Amino acid sequence: MRKSQAVARAVATGVAATAAATALAGRGRTGSAAAVAVGAAGLAVGAFTSGSPLLGPLVRRGRADRPMASLTFDDGPGPATPAVLDALAAAGVRATFFVLGRQAERYPELIARMRAEGHQVANHGYDHGILVFRGPRYLAAQLRRTERAVEDAAGPGTLTRLFRAPHGFRGPATWPTARALGYRMAGWTRGVWDSADPGVEVIVERTVRALVPGAVVLLHNADGWDPSRERAQTAAALPAICDSAASRGVRLVTMDELVSTA
Repeated sequence: MRKSQAVARAVATGVAATAAATALAGRGRTGSAAAVAVGAAGLAVGAFTSGSPLLGPLVRRGRADRPMASLTFDDGPGPATPAVLDALAAAGVRATFFVLGRQAERYPELIARMRAEGHQVANHGYDHGILVFRGPRYLAAQLRRTERAVEDAAGPGTLTRLFRAPHGFRGPATWPTARALGYRMAGWTRGVWDSADPGVEVIVERTVRALVPGAVVLLHNADGWDPSRERAQTAAALPAICDSAASRGVRLVTMDELVSTA
């Protein structure tokens, strides 16, 4: 299910919930009507708000009193990933990559390189499918297929136990299923919308502004829906981003290292 399909289905569900609440209120069952309305609103907020705890806890920041932050990259590996890794290596920075299993199968050498260069490899599902209306079996298959792909690429122990849902969208089954399989749900402190290709200078400016102590910044090294699409602007922005962090004394570390000090 793609993003637009999930949103359309959520709208239809909201319309149905509103109709049900109206009907209950018309029969004098105001308490039940209020419960339906509040429940539907809560599910919508929890599902589509990336930082909401309503559908389960999220790891999304470290401590603000320590000069560390984390760059995280979704949807790869992809065509721009070598340039991203080159820029991080030149700056001596380690980051966290939330990888798709489909892409790990396509670029196993890049998964191996991530591990060899000290980056954290984490789970982003197999094919970027939206999870809002998906049950435990679907999510378990997404996680397990990605585990196998990463292990085939770079060996046991490569994939760490953080899972970030595509677009940050979650359903009622997402957190319980991920937890049962040994994962913590990961969010982010700030997204900079580099996926819209706003220009290198814009990506630099937004990311530098977001890189305060404790921050987890969302970037992209590939495209979840178009695997052939380049993320050249993000790669080109990284030298200036890393230089700025270093000049301000903010050390860029993996997400596990950042949150382990929280």
